[in-house]
Amino acid sequence: MEQLKNKDFLEYQYLSSLKNSPNKEYFSFVKAHANYEKNKYEYELYLSDGFAQKHLINLKDGPSYFWETDETVLLPKTEEKETKVKIVNIFTKELKEEFIVPFPASSFEKIDEEQYIVSASLNPVFFNEPKEHDTNLYEIIETIPFYSNGQTFTRSKVNQLFIYNKLDNKYEQISSFDEIVSNYYFDKETSLIYFTSIPNSQVLTFHDQVYSYNIKTKKRETLYDKNDYSIADLIPLNNKLYLMANDMKSHGINENSDFYLLENNELKFVHEFSLSANNSIGSDARLGGGKNRRIVDNVYYFIGTYHTSNRLYSFDGEKIEIVIEPKGSIDNWIFYKSKIMTIHLSDNRLQELAFIDEKETKLVSMFNNNILENKYIAKPEHIQFENDGQKLDGWILYPRNYVEGVQYPAILDIHGGPKTIYSDVFYHEMQVWANDGYFVFFANPRGGDAYGDDFADIRGKYGTIDYDDLMTFTDLVLEKYPIDPDKVGVTGGSYGGFMTNWIVGHTDRFKAAATQRSISNWISFYGTSDIGYYFASDQTDANPYEKHDEMWEQSPLKHAQNINTPLLFIHSEQDYRCPVEQAMQLYTVVKEKGVDTRFIWFKNENHDLSRSGSPKNRLTRLEEIHNWMNKYLK
Repeated sequence: MEQLKNKDFLEYQYLSSLKNSPNKEYFSFVKAHANYEKNKYEYELYLSDGFAQKHLINLKDGPSYFWETDETVLLPKTEEKETKVKIVNIFTKELKEEFIVPFPASSFEKIDEEQYIVSASLNPVFFNEPKEHDTNLYEIIETIPFYSNGQTFTRSKVNQLFIYNKLDNKYEQISSFDEIVSNYYFDKETSLIYFTSIPNSQVLTFHDQVYSYNIKTKKRETLYDKNDYSIADLIPLNNKLYLMANDMKSHGINENSDFYLLENNELKFVHEFSLSANNSIGSDARLGGGKNRRIVDNVYYFIGTYHTSNRLYSFDGEKIEIVIEPKGSIDNWIFYKSKIMTIHLSDNRLQELAFIDEKETKLVSMFNNNILENKYIAKPEHIQFENDGQKLDGWILYPRNYVEGVQYPAILDIHGGPKTIYSDVFYHEMQVWANDGYFVFFANPRGGDAYGDDFADIRGKYGTIDYDDLMTFTDLVLEKYPIDPDKVGVTGGSYGGFMTNWIVGHTDRFKAAATQRSISNWISFYGTSDIGYYFASDQTDANPYEKHDEMWEQSPLKHAQNINTPLLFIHSEQDYRCPVEQAMQLYTVVKEKGVDTRFIWFKNENHDLSRSGSPKNRLTRLEEIHNWMNKYLK
């Protein structure tokens, strides 16, 4: 079998954004691929009848598209002051219509032949001819968060909802700049737009209020204003409004939600769920996403993650049922002609379109079929183990050309989050290491998603039970598999970067480490991350002003004088989730201490470098980590 190389991800085809045509005779999706020479991703819109896939048009302005009619799609190009919209016939590629929305729009949903629901993130003075200043020279900051990962400074922008009429180019703002809209659902049967918002207090909070807006009467009504629940979704069923919500009292900001009925400004408990209601399976072989919650025939469907795979659930207002529970990851899904069509990532292969039911998974595309052909792809071997009475899941990949009786180097990879998980789905970087002669092992320590609230809740326990889970897993792997204990490395990103920093500050058992987009100092993270002021306090169960010592004790920087392991730093300049200063602080200590270290500081990249960074920087990242491990482990 041929060797899989770092650069092979440049050939992968990434699928996203499944949508039914209005008449439901077809469905559409976006296919993307990397263009290394231009250092960007190129997007194409496809149409399918469930059997064959047809290329329609190239999406020159990015992957965003919205169905207009059975033959046309709306393609927005959002600029600083406006949104240029084209309506294109997907069969003839003819431009049918053009108009300009007088503000930068985020999304469109068609109401009728003239009107759309449009969302936009705007400064409250956007429509008042504000006095401009040169943001290349300075920023004016009046809110927290003051910037957002993957974007730029927030500049006091808040999400708003509008009704826009393309015929007269007029709009009606149905929300107010005194609030920040967090979610909405349009119920076409009743002409009601339900939406949630939080007060625009200049400090982002998490307790939502619920409103409705009647498109016909233009009347807004307050449905819930008690500010005591975080609302994950709005679910109108059979003329009743249900909510997926939680009060964050038992498990903090990461608490899972239950189902409630909203009546007379009261939330009435309907059904406990308290499990993951998202796809939290990690992979570096995706680009883009899609809507994974929808109402069909008065039943609400949503994706959740349970242990090591996804489930599609249904909720009818009374009971929750599991519709399908396939292996692997359901990256996106729709109902198509009474079947469940998915973008599926499973069985050690890249994304493909697949029909899934309770009995089988039937692939209907072959976009990635030849890319991995004749390449060695290690099959993840599942390892279930126990630590401190808790059952845990892990996996190991065997090296290419494995020979019994020979000892091999190995790499421990740690997921981010921490409220995400690993599964047995395809992970490019891990497969590349296995192809280069490494055992690769990875696990779901406590703190991750998919095993319930108690499992995920490590507030105030960072670096304790999660560290112990990983070290127990490492002990087990080294005892069971032919691995040279003097040639074991460790790496991870985000929370995995935090844990890498923590590990090398508490043990010398790893001979090389690569810390990526990490946290090293919870105290500075509190004031510099776009989620810092609430995430740091919640997760450490401390704060810089009253529980400074507790927050500092959970910071890897506090233990940095113990680091002897050669340490590679991977960080992005525009990472506003785990700001680059986190790497700067720890790098300085390690360098001054005389430990071998190297800092790769990526320009024009953010926290998502490993998944959606520019092709050239993604390849550089892979090569830097790979070369660092080879330097010390081979």
